[in-house]
Amino acid sequence: MTKTAEELYPVDPDSGWYTPCDYTPMIESFGEVLLNVEERSYQGSTWALYVDGGRIGYLEFGWGSCGGCDALQACSSPAEVQRLMDELRQSIKWFPSKVAALEWFNTHDWEGDWSWHEKDCRQFVAAARVLLGAGQ
Repeated sequence: MTKTAEELYPVDPDSGWYTPCDYTPMIESFGEVLLNVEERSYQGSTWALYVDGGRIGYLEFGWGSCGGCDALQACSSPAEVQRLMDELRQSIKWFPSKVAALEWFNTHDWEGDWSWHEKDCRQFVAAARVLLGAGQ
């Protein structure tokens, strides 16, 4: 069962504050995570690889360091977080199989992507290729 934003990011009952800032619960709520790499900086990107039966999903998104430049930190209610969750979930690129995902990972123009210059992205792609190529 998929959890809602209210379940993942409850309002603090003591203070009444609503300040979600960690994408991890959201990422994990989208399905079984095979691989998750986050750029370790004050702002950056997250790359995730999912498995759903025989399907493989790929998610990439950027985040910021404050409510002015980060979508999650800018949310002030569970409804706003739910909209963000829905947008990110819908942006997952699904492949029908490991073979199809590996083909895409091997032929995609990674160097043309805005995040390719980050070593974390290159490490994610290398690790994803290994995971997708295993067992063939």
